[in-house]
Amino acid sequence: MTRRLPVYLLLDCSESMAGEPLNAMEAGIYKTISSLKKDPHALETVYVSVISFAAKAKVLAPLTEVVALKPPSLELRPGTALGAALDLLRESIKKDVEITTAMSKGDWRPLVFILTDGQPTDDWRGPLARLRAVKPSLASVYGFGCGDEVDFETLAEVSDVCFQVSSLTTESLSKLFVWLTASIQKSVVSPDQLVSLEKSDLPMVDGMKLIDRAQPPKFQEKNARLYFHSVCVKTKRHYLIRYRFNPEIGLYFSEPSVTLPDDFFSDGAAKAPGVDASLLLQGPKCPYCQNHGWGKCGFCGHLFCLDPDNPAPTVVCPFCESHLTIDQSAEDFRVDGSVG
Repeated sequence: MTRRLPVYLLLDCSESMAGEPLNAMEAGIYKTISSLKKDPHALETVYVSVISFAAKAKVLAPLTEVVALKPPSLELRPGTALGAALDLLRESIKKDVEITTAMSKGDWRPLVFILTDGQPTDDWRGPLARLRAVKPSLASVYGFGCGDEVDFETLAEVSDVCFQVSSLTTESLSKLFVWLTASIQKSVVSPDQLVSLEKSDLPMVDGMKLIDRAQPPKFQEKNARLYFHSVCVKTKRHYLIRYRFNPEIGLYFSEPSVTLPDDFFSDGAAKAPGVDASLLLQGPKCPYCQNHGWGKCGFCGHLFCLDPDNPAPTVVCPFCESHLTIDQSAEDFRVDGSVG
């Protein structure tokens, strides 16, 4: 029986990955699987599992031989439940991987690749302790922080080897997945002495660098990005309002809003402390009707888009259908959102 090389991909599918980053990760998985299917060594040895984490952690693809694996679709959800992903990883490895015994050789030690762009929204220390408590070590864990607002202090503690990837563009993530594919293929050639990615002679892609786990970059702002769920008053369709913190002036500036799937909150939401609306500058455009303002229902608390340049005296809340009087001067209310 051929000894398998299990590979687990743990992918951050939180709000901050909406749009181009999520699409780029899907494309990257597809290219990785396609490349491994053309590699005769990988076909014999590599088995891949895909785990997503947002409000919850989910096994999108159980450990499957490369030739039979169908790249899964990624589901955008609120939150960044890294702790739940570590618990699910531990359970999956214990269930999936054959352990070496006195009577037979089991699978090779799994390779785990974690891709994230933000900060955890759940307890990760307990799950990490449970993962590390298993001896010998269950897996070799490699963390990849993408973008400029990653909690590297956490990622460095979770990973055995930690890398920084400068951006979340399609080009950047595509190059990263090509590099990951080459790393897996190189590990397959000599699985009895798995290549350490920390000392690999594979050239890193542009914008990628190794992080010193003993002195990772400091994470300055724990709520650097805020996300608010809103609905278009004209189409009744859901979208995400995004704000980024500017530490120089202590205020949040809006970023382009993105559309959301109808089942976005089916797994629940990761709530952040309410923020004063006066700290949120600029009105992001609704991606459906181009309204560049938003308001909050005084009855149900939900948000919806408004046109501040052509305000109607009243509006019907698209959530609870209450008839509301618009107060354009109100700035002293708080808004509940999520972080990711």
